Amino acid sequence: MNMRILLQVLALAFLMLFVAACADKTPVPLPVPPPVVQLPTPLPAQDWRKPVFYYATNRNVLSANGNAQYGGLRSRETSYGELKTSASGGQADGSDLYRVNVDLDRVTRMTRSRFLGEIERAAARTPGREVVLFIHGFDNSFEDAAKTSARIGVGIGFTGALVLYSWPSAGSPASYLGDRNNAYWAVHDLKELITDLTASQWVGRVSIGVHSMGNEAFIRAYTELASECKSTRGGCADLRKVRAIVLAAPDVDREIFLDQHAAKLTSLDARVVLYASRADMALAASALMQGGDYERLGKNVVCIPGIHVTDVSDVKTDVLGHSWISQSRAVLQDLRCSLAENCNRYSTGLLREMICTPAMRYALPDAGAGAGTDRATSGTSFWQLMVPNNGSSTPASAGFNLKLPSLPSFMSN
Repeated sequence: MNMRILLQVLALAFLMLFVAACADKTPVPLPVPPPVVQLPTPLPAQDWRKPVFYYATNRNVLSANGNAQYGGLRSRETSYGELKTSASGGQADGSDLYRVNVDLDRVTRMTRSRFLGEIERAAARTPGREVVLFIHGFDNSFEDAAKTSARIGVGIGFTGALVLYSWPSAGSPASYLGDRNNAYWAVHDLKELITDLTASQWVGRVSIGVHSMGNEAFIRAYTELASECKSTRGGCADLRKVRAIVLAAPDVDREIFLDQHAAKLTSLDARVVLYASRADMALAASALMQGGDYERLGKNVVCIPGIHVTDVSDVKTDVLGHSWISQSRAVLQDLRCSLAENCNRYSTGLLREMICTPAMRYALPDAGAGAGTDRATSGTSFWQLMVPNNGSSTPASAGFNLKLPSLPSFMSN
């Protein structure tokens, strides 16, 4: 082989080695950095003279331009929006009556996505990203329900996101049966709202307060969700964000609740508080409407394992003994603690333990894991709410040590 051919062979071999070496050292692509997650910007702190809350409703729309208005009929479309209110009064006068005046200044509709975004921003004002959902009762127009929810929000000093769910009550005492039918009808839409709130990654904790006939919708919605989530891929992690449930004067059949719903209501270990009153004349009338033999859950005390049963019979804010949820200072103070994550309501001095007679006790074999494991929910005791001046709304010389509406957020406890 001559020198020229030898040099060509060596050059070709070198080239092949070079190409092979380059192939072995092909740069490995760098990992793509995860997208930057933008945390919701917290809304400004509440101005308690002009507090802002939110709503979802499946009532019919009467006016969508400017100041939105809603009627007492059904709508297949859920409407969302913002409630701008004005609040005044509420100073302690020695009585139990919480005299705060609320005006509904403006109702503004929002898209669902904007509504959820505003909820996330309002929740971001609290360390636990808190949401409180309120569901009203019988004989409430949209405006009535909005004012009641605002009184509660101001009364407990809640600085997170307060949301009203308003189902289509006719707002008339003559429409009892129609309201009950619409409460049943609202179950599906209420399930969707609870699912939306708990599915948000920017909502950390949800508390739910329900009054009177609103319990017909809520109890069914929540217990259906509790049953359904167990068979889903993600399980019940989202629904477990509901950590506190308050059933106030529930206008539901007591036996149906105990047999079909109570165990499911406690199955995810949320704190469940039941307010009942033997002085509730509205629930006595409701029992008569059902035929007289079917006692309402909120009328008299029954001791249920896993449920914080509280007797508010001494609260006297209205003639019927039914509308104390936003009118009693003692109730609002206890409600404030009931909805909070780490607040011990049994250390406030507002509650006195009472022993259940055997006739008042109800076994709940399928209750949640924590049911009946402590004295507060053992099913052998209930708790009587102590109110000033024997519950009278007449001012007494002895003051009641609760300053409203300028309460700090209960989430700071």
